[in-house]
Amino acid sequence: MVNFEQRNTKGSALGDLAIEGKDPLFDAWLAEQLQFDEPYLDDDGFCESVMAKLPAPAKHNERRASRFQYIAVLAASGIVAWQFPFGEVLSEAARQSISLYSLVGVGMLSSLAVMAGGIFAARR
Repeated sequence: MVNFEQRNTKGSALGDLAIEGKDPLFDAWLAEQLQFDEPYLDDDGFCESVMAKLPAPAKHNERRASRFQYIAVLAASGIVAWQFPFGEVLSEAARQSISLYSLVGVGMLSSLAVMAGGIFAARR
């Protein structure tokens, strides 16, 4: 494998452009290194037979994962609610005469809905 620093005409190590992904010399070198020119080795169906013998994934593992996800969301929500300064917020709301009760409730419900939506999206 040819070292990129050896092929770089500037003579310096990986520069800022290469790190940021904007160096055409580095892109060409990387494309060259990622090409697989080696011939396919025939294994007489060994890989397919091993894959066929593997057990099917269990369904209860998916349910267990979703339970853990829901428990994690509830625990995180509980910690946030525990650390939230409700007393200060409520006293400030009373002083400002703003109905912050409904705003806090809407915020908590929307955050729970977003977290549940994230769990559902991750499961698909």
